[in-house]
Formats: sequence, structure tokens, C-alpha cells
Amino acid sequence: MAHSLLIAVRFFDGRYYGQQDGFGGARGWPPSPGRLFQAFVAGAARGAALLPDDEHALRWLESLDPPRIAAPAARQGSAVKLFVPNNDLDAVGGHPERVGEIRDGKHWRPCFFDPGQPILYVWDFASGSSQAEQVCDIATRLYQLGRGIDMASASGRVVDRNEADGLLHAHPGALRTPGGSGETATPCPGSLDSLIERFRRKRTRLTTEGTGRRSRQLFAQPPKASFRRVGYDALPRHLHFELRGSAGEFRPSPLALAMPLLVGLRDSAAGRLQNALPTQSALFGRLIVGKGASPRDLDQRIRLIPVPSIGAEHTDPSIRRLLVEIPANCPIRGDDLKWAFAGVSPNDPQSGEVWAGSLVSTEDSRMATRYARRARMFRTVTPAALPRARRRRVGTEGSKTASERHDEETLARQAAAQALRHAGLPNRPSEIHVQREPFRRRGLRAESFAVGGRFSKHALWHVELRFEEPVSGPLIIGDGRFCGLGLMEPVTVRPDVVAFQLDRRVNAERAPELVHHFRRALMSLARNDAGHVDRLFSGHEPDGRSASSGRHVHVFLAADGDAADNGSIARLIAVAPWRADRRVGRNAQTHRTFDEVTRSLTELRAGRLGRFDQLASVPVEDRDPLIGPASAWIGMSPYVATRNLKKSDDPAEFVKADVVAECVRRGLPRPKEIDVSELTSGPRDGRPTAQLRLRFAVAVRGPLLLGRDCHAGGGVFHAIPRA
Repeated sequence: MAHSLLIAVRFFDGRYYGQQDGFGGARGWPPSPGRLFQAFVAGAARGAALLPDDEHALRWLESLDPPRIAAPAARQGSAVKLFVPNNDLDAVGGHPERVGEIRDGKHWRPCFFDPGQPILYVWDFASGSSQAEQVCDIATRLYQLGRGIDMASASGRVVDRNEADGLLHAHPGALRTPGGSGETATPCPGSLDSLIERFRRKRTRLTTEGTGRRSRQLFAQPPKASFRRVGYDALPRHLHFELRGSAGEFRPSPLALAMPLLVGLRDSAAGRLQNALPTQSALFGRLIVGKGASPRDLDQRIRLIPVPSIGAEHTDPSIRRLLVEIPANCPIRGDDLKWAFAGVSPNDPQSGEVWAGSLVSTEDSRMATRYARRARMFRTVTPAALPRARRRRVGTEGSKTASERHDEETLARQAAAQALRHAGLPNRPSEIHVQREPFRRRGLRAESFAVGGRFSKHALWHVELRFEEPVSGPLIIGDGRFCGLGLMEPVTVRPDVVAFQLDRRVNAERAPELVHHFRRALMSLARNDAGHVDRLFSGHEPDGRSASSGRHVHVFLAADGDAADNGSIARLIAVAPWRADRRVGRNAQTHRTFDEVTRSLTELRAGRLGRFDQLASVPVEDRDPLIGPASAWIGMSPYVATRNLKKSDDPAEFVKADVVAECVRRGLPRPKEIDVSELTSGPRDGRPTAQLRLRFAVAVRGPLLLGRDCHAGGGVFHAIPRA
């Protein structure tokens, strides 16, 4: 039967001075399992020895997996510098009256918490009940945990696993669970031996070498204790509510009124708590309303997050739901907040008028989960308030020069990066884009959210963020992040240009053969149960006819090489048609099909070229030679003209005109300069072939795959970096 060892630690005072143990939040809080283990050893020791039963129980404890921890919320206090003797009386001739000359300053910075709430440590185990009972006996001998002034007591008991789970979840503080590598010290096999050795070596730190006048005293630093380092997650708690009418129907609020809606709900809930618990009125005002809050309160303040409906591009993004996020370190009880918000009808903060509808508690978190997904791209649904990046004119207030717009957007991007730091996000975005216009089809311009709010329309911006690594939501930034502004939607970006790195190089002359096998492999993966291959990969209609829409509606494939290595093929490229031909429309289904099929390719059997294993699709992004962006491009494979050459045509001029026409058909700008080399004509003045070098008036984002055989590896261009 599964059991758990439950250790409850209580401090005599609501202060803790222990050092940092690797947890986030308040400094050093809560004490790590490794520190608790050291306190157990200190309490169990009888002089320099441990009783056999105690030693056996401690060795059993260090063999268990790291415990779960529930601790009351703590708030970091101010640092105080105290001066104490540094134990070097010999430096002043051994005179106690001169101890003031050898004082050193030490910084003491406690964290404050409710001493009425214990810290719970729960170790799960399958066998060893007698050892667990002995650990409970050791716990009663604990007298301090942390520094010498951190006096504490502990008690322990063995409980059923389900009972332990219930006690942890019923604890008003944050639940921390171990997982992966980190900085938090936990006992592991060998920890007890390392502590015993450290104690022994510490007693013999000073040794005397030599005799008489030549003798000298040596100091040896004792070895550090050995602990395992793990990571602990203390996730915020979430309360979910819905805006319902008296008959139980949804009573959505317009998206533009997100801020006044949430401010009204916030003030009403805070007022209920202040009336019910007047002794904590200042706490509620500081952590719910933000009244009198300081920078030290930021990691404890609750956030009200509107949950607009998102999904399809035509979905009405009205606010039907509300998410209350309670930080792990917030001292306000979750059940108190749930009571305060349930049944509240929002009041207009300006007129005081009660709006229709009230909050109803719910367990349905499906819509809120959409905002909590991990993603590399985020876009605002409600604009971020960036007061340090104000626009001079908005809407009909007058036109701006390009220089003015550039300066305003530069300031806004800088302010958005700073807002991410203020929101506590450690990841630095690789790209920031700002604008007035919404990113969603049914979204609203940034200035629309200024109605009824405290932020000027000049300070509101829609923001798009891209990260190198995925980031977890919900993400909400800016000065209005505690009242509904700056809410960001995670955007799933399916790559439309992917590369497959080959495990060995292939001669460039074999490129057509390799691309042929590449296409056949993708078509086999795209085949459905009826044996049909989607037009996206076959280039044919369901009845077998060639796609004749006049547009490139099937994938572009290429074998990409390295010019520095004689053009040998290093990777295979698959490009979605809407990326190579800007006129081709795309929809969610074709994008999903392209993503699923390319992800499924893990090996390629290429006939005489052999077998290529361990293939994986990797997105090709900006700064890759295929993408650029750049204004100058060089052909890596020959360009084949799309029309036949006539006898009266000049071949070089014919190719230039054909390239211009091809760029226009693809939605690309006209090339400013075209250099033609290695020009050859086909039989009977057929389609000419040439190596090209293109230069545009502006930077163009690739990929550029042009010409008659662009679907089979021809006309591939690489960006030429600026000198």
C-alpha cells in the first residue's frame, strides 16, 4: 500500500533568515529538503555520534525521491547590516576590549510569513514504515532550521497517499513539486556520509606543523556536503469564472471595455473582502487593487485576465470568461478570493452603474487553456499600455512622416522589451513588431481600448513577439497587465519552408534524381486510404488531370547545396506553394496537411543514391541563405525560361524579360538589375537556360524558386549578404 511521510515544520516567529536554497520568490524560502535533512542530523546527533536506529532511518530517507512541499506565502523584508566580531581576536593581541576593531558587517534580510501555517514536506514511499516512524521521532528533536536564530519545531506522521495529497492541496500556500534539474538541494544517497565527514573535518580544521619557533598553524577547509540538485515548480493558482445573466445565459462584454469591466470587478471583490475582514483591508487593497503597492509586491499581486473567445478567424472576441491568477507567493487564501469574486456584478468605475450579468464560478478552463499554450509567437488581443512610447497623432489627427513613424515604433519596441522584463519573463524575444491595427480579423484598433480606461490612446500598442524557444502562457504585458490590457494570444506557427539535413553529401549533378525520389517519398506519405494523393503534393486534380489554375498550387522541392563545397547537396528543401508564389491562397487545412506530411518523413530511399536515415523537418527561417531577406540574390541552380525562344529574340534579353515576368506573376517586385551568365539554348531554339544574379530595389524575403522547373529543384536562389 502506498504511504507518505508527512513532516510539518513550524517556526516560533514569522521570520526566516536562512540563505538562498534555489527557490524563486522570497529569498531562501521555503527551506530546502537538504537544509531540513541537515537539521534532522543535528537534532538526532548525540555529540559526535548517531544512534544506530537514527542512522538507519536517515539513510532510508536519503534514498527516497525528492519530497513535495507546501509552504505559506512569504514576503521579502528589507536588508539590515549588522556588525559582529569576525573571530580573529589574535589580530588585536588577544585583548577582548579591542573586539570593536575586528567587526565585520553582515547583511540580514528576512522573509516574513504567517507562523500559524506550517511548512509541509511529503515523501512518498512503498516500503520502510518502521524507518518512517523513526524519522518522525527524529523530527521531534529538531530545534532550528536555517540560521541560529531561526528557531523551529517539527512533527511527523505516516499517512495514506490520498490523505497526503488532500493535505497538500488544502494547504493555503503554494504547492511545489520536484521535476528535472535545478538548484534546490535535496538529500540523496551519500548525503549523510558527507555530513558526517564534514563534521569530522571541521573539528580538525586547525593543525600545527613543526615545533618550537618554527611551528605554524594551518587551516584546512572542510569538504562541502553532498546533495542532489533538482528543480521545483510553484505554479500560480487559477480561478475560473463566467459572465452569466439571471437565467444562466452568457452575458458577454465588448472587448473594448476589457479594462473598465475588470476594474469594476476588481474593486467590487476587494470591497467584499475588506468588509468581511477589516483587519486585512490594507493587504487586500495592496495586492488586489494595487493601492499602496510597492515593487516588492509585484510577485504577490493577483492578476485579472479577461478571456476573450478565440478560435476561428470570424469568432466574436467578446469577453465571456474571467481568469483570476493567484501567484504562488500570494498570502491571500484562494478560497477567500473565490468567495469574493463569485456572484459579483461589475460596476462601471466612472459612473458607478451596475452592468448586466454577474460572475459565476466554473471548472471549465478550456478557453483559458488556449492562452496558456506554449508557443514561439504571441500577439496581443488587448493592446499593451506602453506610456513611455506615446504616439504623437492617432487616427484623423494628421499624417506623419516616415521618420516620425520609425521613431515612434522604435520607442514602442524598446518599451515592449522592458515590459517583458517587468512581467518577469526571462526569455528575450528575437523579434518585436508593433502596430495600431489588430492582428485578428475581428479585433479592434489599439485606441479603441482607451474608452473608460486610465491610459491614453497614444500609449496603447498592439504587439507581436517571436522567441527562439517556446514560451508558456498566459502572457500579459504592459502597465495595464493587472487589469486586462496586454493580453497575448499564443500563435501556432506551422513552418511553410522546411529542410531535411542529409547524413552525407551528394554530388550536385545527381540533384534531379534526388529530388525525384524526394517527391515520391512525400507523395507516398500524403496518400489517403483510397489511394489518392492530395493536389498539394501531386500537382494533379482528383480526376488525374494536371492542375491548370495557372498558379503554383503544389509544393516546391529543391536540393540545396553549398557554394563553398562545389555545390554538393547537403539538404533537401520543401516549400509550401503560398510561400514561393505570393498569389496562392492558403487555408488551415492545406497548411496542416503540409505540416503533417513533411513531419512524417524520417527516411528516404533514393535508388542508386542509397538510403538516408534519421531525417527530420527543420523550419528554415530568416537569415538562412534561402530566406534572406536581401536585395541581392544569386542562382544556385540554372534558371530555365518559362517560354520558348524565337529566332528573332536576343537570348540574354529574352531571359531578362522572362525573369521579370516570372517575378511579377509570383508577387515579387521587379528586379532592378539582372546579370546573365552561362547562357545556353535548347534544341530548335527551345527554352534557354542561364545562371542569374538578381538585384532588387528593396530587400526581398525568400525563398526564390523561379523558372520552368522550379518545382523540381531548378531556379533556386541564395541571398547575398551585404559586404
